Amino acid sequence: MSQNASTWSRQKMSWAALNGLHPTPIDLRRTALIREADTDALSNPQWLEALRLRLGLNDEALNELPSELRAHCGQGLRIWQYPNQFSKYLTQLSRLKIRSYLEIGIRHGGSFVTTAEYLDRFHSLDFAVGVDIIPCPSMAAYQSHNVRAQFCCMNSRGRDFAARLDELDPLDLVFIDSHHEEDQCRREFELLRDRSNLIAFHDVANIGCPGVRQVWQEVKRLPAYDCFEYVDQYGLGPFMGIGLAVKKERLRRVEMK
Repeated sequence: MSQNASTWSRQKMSWAALNGLHPTPIDLRRTALIREADTDALSNPQWLEALRLRLGLNDEALNELPSELRAHCGQGLRIWQYPNQFSKYLTQLSRLKIRSYLEIGIRHGGSFVTTAEYLDRFHSLDFAVGVDIIPCPSMAAYQSHNVRAQFCCMNSRGRDFAARLDELDPLDLVFIDSHHEEDQCRREFELLRDRSNLIAFHDVANIGCPGVRQVWQEVKRLPAYDCFEYVDQYGLGPFMGIGLAVKKERLRRVEMK
């Protein structure tokens, strides 16, 4: 079988698996924990890590979570992130004066909502856009909760996605967390590298996502970026992991202000 045929076969199997996924509504009332928190506290990674538990974690792939976190799963915002990684990532973002946000692959919407709410506490967002190929039931409610939030149900391989990017260009921050195959991850990066100042990747340390890990290693070698990693573990895997690539020119502008 040729490489192209093999890739197409894997892609069809992945799409079939996607059709069986059904996002669960999240409890948007917990956004008050972010909106009412003091920004000094929100800037503290340790405090933010504890807050993440109160916001609620996702209950899928529980084998990737240590037992001490499981009491917080299946509730609240259902955030699919390691608290000890996500807290450090967010506090880094709080210093970068981000004004626009795009997340590709939002699942239940918890990470997207948390990031949008958090960033907005430090610098008012012009817009936050979530994209997923699967309808997300909580996004209509969140758009009422946050009028600058938008949800687009579309395939990132499609022409409508490329057209939407043209409308949003330029972007400050993009978070890539969609289909975790190497080809898809690289394609999304190539689509976004000239449109966005900061590009983050999820699962850069995940033992189960070698394609994402490969793309992230390639990005780290590009001279245009300063790259940061948030890959703390709980003694498992390794799982998850966030990589953040910041254009050096953008970073210099922030440091000069």
